[in-house]
Amino acid sequence: MQEQDEIIDLAIEPRSLPTSSGWQWITRAFALFRQAPTAWVGITGLFVVLMLAINFVPILGGFVGTLLGPVMLGGLMIAAQKTDQGEKPQISDLFAGFKYRTIDLIKVGAYYMLGTMVLLFLLSGIVGALEFLGVIDALPEQITAVDQVKHLWPLGVLILGCFLLVYSAYFYAPALVILANMSATEAMKLSALAFWRNWSPILLMSLLGALILMLLMLPFFLGLLIGLPVALITSYVCYVDVFPPQGEQQ
Repeated sequence: MQEQDEIIDLAIEPRSLPTSSGWQWITRAFALFRQAPTAWVGITGLFVVLMLAINFVPILGGFVGTLLGPVMLGGLMIAAQKTDQGEKPQISDLFAGFKYRTIDLIKVGAYYMLGTMVLLFLLSGIVGALEFLGVIDALPEQITAVDQVKHLWPLGVLILGCFLLVYSAYFYAPALVILANMSATEAMKLSALAFWRNWSPILLMSLLGALILMLLMLPFFLGLLIGLPVALITSYVCYVDVFPPQGEQQ
């Protein structure tokens, strides 16, 4: 990782935090939610409805949703920052990304989509080559038993690792673009570095967050009115902890 640190010479230096930070990010996000619960339920509800509506559009929905996702995530980061500073977030904050840094935020979505497509192309080629060489059996059209695929776990690990490489470049990118005024390319490079430098707290945050959301779904999904806003705010809390203001960096 030291070689990578030398290659990426940027003003903002991501910190490496302990695994326990993953739980602290969730609790701090909940504390921010409690400062303006009504506003955050409204912002989150609108975000979810808009993203679902866009993705349900035939043919182009997924494409447009991937491009506009970082723009609205940037707006969520603005709303979270305002909450963190003691201000009340507004519904209009969700659309702040359409006023500031719009092109770079769209580029983040475009690069993420391109990276995913390239990855899928390469993986399909690898699987096809392995089948041709007889290293693995042809994948069944319908999987009816674990025995059909349990021997493919190394391939599954490879696929997961590759997708994490692409996702790591996306993870912090919207926040870096709109809060740190970085270009899409710089933000995605730095996001990847920060992600892998903090993979253990991010993993803990993801596992605990998923468990909490599952539990909150039990009472007729009403718990998601709290869980989803907290999950979105957690992305901001995670960002400001890993990328503190320059005056606070050690």
